[in-house]
Amino acid sequence: MSPMPATCFHCGSPLPGDGAVSEPIGGEPRAMCCGGCAAAARFIAGLGLERYYHFRTSGTAAPAPDAAQWGIYDRKAALRRYTHLRPDGSCEVSVAIEGVRCAACSWLIRNVLERLPGVAEVTVRPTDGRAQIRYQPSRCTLSALLETIERLGYRPRPVDYLHEEPRRDGERRAALRRIAVAGLGMMQVMSFAAALYAGALDGIAPDLEQLLRYVSFLVATPVVLYAAYPFYQAAVRNLRHGALGMDVPVAVSIVSAYLWSAWATLRGQGAIYFDSAVMFTFLLLLGRYIEMTLRHRAGHQRESLGRLLPERVLRMSAGVAETVTPEELQVGDRMRILPGERVAADAMVVSGTSDIDEALLTGESAPRLVRCGEQICAGTVNLTGVLEADVTRVGGASTLAAVGRLLDRANADRPVAAQFADQVAAVFVAAVLVLALVIGLLWWRLDPGRAFPAVLAVLVASCPCALSLATPAALAAAIAQLARSGLLVTRSRPLQALAAADVIVFDKTGTLTRGQPRIEKMTLVATGWNSQQCRELAASLEACSTHPIARAFELPTRGDSPVTNASVTPGQGIEGWFGGVRYRIGAPRFVRELLPAAATPAPSDPQAARTHIWLGSQVEGLLAVFELQDSLRDSAANTLRQLHDLGLAIRIASGDRAEVVTAVARSLGVAEAQGGMSPADKVALVHGLQQAGQRVVVVGDGINDAPVLAAADVSIAMGSGTDLARVSADLILVGDSLRPLAQAIGSARRMTRVIRENLLWAAVYNLVAIPLAATGWLQPWTAAVGMSLSSLLVVANALRIRLPARRRGVGSPQPPAGEAIPA
Repeated sequence: MSPMPATCFHCGSPLPGDGAVSEPIGGEPRAMCCGGCAAAARFIAGLGLERYYHFRTSGTAAPAPDAAQWGIYDRKAALRRYTHLRPDGSCEVSVAIEGVRCAACSWLIRNVLERLPGVAEVTVRPTDGRAQIRYQPSRCTLSALLETIERLGYRPRPVDYLHEEPRRDGERRAALRRIAVAGLGMMQVMSFAAALYAGALDGIAPDLEQLLRYVSFLVATPVVLYAAYPFYQAAVRNLRHGALGMDVPVAVSIVSAYLWSAWATLRGQGAIYFDSAVMFTFLLLLGRYIEMTLRHRAGHQRESLGRLLPERVLRMSAGVAETVTPEELQVGDRMRILPGERVAADAMVVSGTSDIDEALLTGESAPRLVRCGEQICAGTVNLTGVLEADVTRVGGASTLAAVGRLLDRANADRPVAAQFADQVAAVFVAAVLVLALVIGLLWWRLDPGRAFPAVLAVLVASCPCALSLATPAALAAAIAQLARSGLLVTRSRPLQALAAADVIVFDKTGTLTRGQPRIEKMTLVATGWNSQQCRELAASLEACSTHPIARAFELPTRGDSPVTNASVTPGQGIEGWFGGVRYRIGAPRFVRELLPAAATPAPSDPQAARTHIWLGSQVEGLLAVFELQDSLRDSAANTLRQLHDLGLAIRIASGDRAEVVTAVARSLGVAEAQGGMSPADKVALVHGLQQAGQRVVVVGDGINDAPVLAAADVSIAMGSGTDLARVSADLILVGDSLRPLAQAIGSARRMTRVIRENLLWAAVYNLVAIPLAATGWLQPWTAAVGMSLSSLLVVANALRIRLPARRRGVGSPQPPAGEAIPA
């Protein structure tokens, strides 16, 4: 009797001690770890595909313990999201399949799916487990395809067709096909060229020489006509719009080398340059492919946001849960979020308590505890409890969509250096074309046989690829690096100003502090008012404000606010009418302006380290004084030390009381701090620093600090969740930590340094290569190698930005908490 196997016949997992299942496969009993694997094996055997088990190299993934509700994928919203309707009426879907480990897995999936009615074509890549399926929707459904794959023991996941991944896959495959044709052609033509060069030195039979020339002509033709076709397209497009891009000299070089060589081959005399044409094409395609890969990586970051949305969500209606797609949610719908599920839309929690993982959205690794009344964002993960939440924003209005738009804006924006490089490249191309013509005429008079090689070498060597790639490559790498750390770049131009910053000015409330103030004490001043009345009035007034201080007051929970004609004075407070009387809440001096001359004086001996908010009436004078306390962010002190170590002067400018600001500055070790500042005062401070020749970075609340952020050379906003859609700063911190600020300075400085190095290298290369090519010292094929290596060097240098930065001052003694950081 054969011993009992230790692993499952289907998936390869260890067998349980007492729960193994036996299933006859191929006439022999086979041990399975669970009923799911037994069902999958029975399904495969029933189709007559037992050969799969002989070909596979590893076990199949175990089926999911619970059957998925595949019917959700037949809803219209899901079909729009996951399928592409072709002109012939068929649908195409891309499916990522978990558990595909070898070619046998691909063979099994393909054979089973092709047997389904209505399936026209199936391709499965074993390298990444991606399946492309084309089917007739009238005869087959998407849910049937996914359910069949799951019954085989794999876990399918449709890929969103509304995003750019399918297009990028097609672009990548087309580029690889052209590289393959050009590479194969280059190897063959170079071997023929080596024989011709050797024959020119040692002698070669004329008929053999002509044969090698014709074979080179034949092999080079598909390379020039097919592999190099994108260069011709781009050159024609540029010329049609009156522009001289880098593809113009590339196309001229390849076509002229090919036509000259074809003419010389047909004539039977003259030098041929097929080797230069195919080598130039191959090396350029290789460089463009590396550039495309870098560009796609930046796009993958944008696409990864879309994958944060779940495929299905539980929508509650009259206490009954219905499974729908996220696209079907509307504002006001109530959804239930189970532990381990992703949040499908921005929502407010109405029931339950749980930890929420926001790491992929904000960069914060620590989960956030949410309770009833708190906001949660689409794309975050519910970790522990069951939540019910009312949808507040969906689709393009969600936080996730706002983050995506900010990334798109950053990648589309072009800094001054990139625009300058493009302008120089356009002028450079025109100058090179004129120079090539002049050199050709000069060599034609001196030595006609060397005229065309010199012109071709000049055109090839002077292709401004490195010049045009110098800035975009570094910029894309820097934006991706910052986004991973939790800092979104909304406009790329200020990155260079950030690298040269001298002073960084912080707001206090909501920036250095958590922005979650609490009322520590309330003092009633006026008679005839009780604490509950004052709190309700204060809450109604603060409901009109987005300032972090407004969060300390309980907002009305029923009906509309009783306050009318409310207006907000930035940095001061709120004014409104209630019962025919005008009221104000906010800074003491703002409320004092409204009080009657005989108003009750403020209470004496206030707590210096607390924020004081007055509530006053135009008729009854001062009603109450609220004392608020806010705690510092955990990362504030360490971040300010790092910024100081990077050479920046630190300042605090706040509208809060001077005593409160001084206490905060003292705890952080900041020497320069000013309180009681209005928005105009903050703008004046920034302008004064700028007039003194300093570049100023301002970090503040993205909405309430809009004037001073607009005045700064670089503006950085604290983007707290749903406010992202309204923030217009240059950079946005999407988490609660200030740590990415120091990383941003370091990345911006490395980016600027890399751009300078790239531009310098491009200039030096052209200054050396063009004279050598013009004087005949540089052969066309050598120029092709040099030009391609120059472009590759620029891209490789830009990738250094992604490497971890070497921190300054690591291991050096840190100043004690009470010691001031110099301004």
